[in-house]
Amino acid sequence: MKKTVLEYTTNTYQEDIPKQFLQEAKIRLNSFFSEQECVQKKGIQFIFKYAFYSVENPRKVTKQHLIKEYARLPLEKRSVQPEQIPDMKQYNDIILYGDNNSPETQKLLAEYLQRHDSLKVQLSFFDKKNDSTYKDEQTIAYAELQKALFFCKRKKIPLLFVSIKDMINDIRFFNLLEESHIDFRCIDFPWFYKENLPLIKAVVLYEKLEIRINV
Repeated sequence: MKKTVLEYTTNTYQEDIPKQFLQEAKIRLNSFFSEQECVQKKGIQFIFKYAFYSVENPRKVTKQHLIKEYARLPLEKRSVQPEQIPDMKQYNDIILYGDNNSPETQKLLAEYLQRHDSLKVQLSFFDKKNDSTYKDEQTIAYAELQKALFFCKRKKIPLLFVSIKDMINDIRFFNLLEESHIDFRCIDFPWFYKENLPLIKAVVLYEKLEIRINV
């Protein structure tokens, strides 16, 4: 996630900021969200600071990076069983990530929300795969996931995955989740919870390192 702060200077606090200034900046920076961050007075002038947020390509994963990631994992870690994972009664809303267009998925989603005190979906995101180029998990664009994580952190609500089967082998996916520090769950993978993330990541890292070493 990239944050860019731009300044607009005016002689009066009541002056309306030109919409064209904001629109052009949003387009130029490819920003999906912007806000007024603060106003500072300098002499007789007022400086309006606006923050623009845009997504970035996750850093590439090299063999050396995988080794470092694996070395940082805890030596001992026990998994939290699904029945031990805290419920989401403290939340009223969630943000959804995934393809929920099929009737079967919609049914599973409705049942999940109902089981958790009728949670409501506030926002929904999904990175569509390009079938002509989708050959492995590394080709997934995480632009929509980054937006979902941004709003989860901002609104202080959890992220609910429809499924993670297309992302479970991508270390970049785990890194984005770790960096966000948000709460999350998954409909078709009850073990997928932030306390279990290091264990799941360890298995994926081990498999990737084994493959690269044996190639």
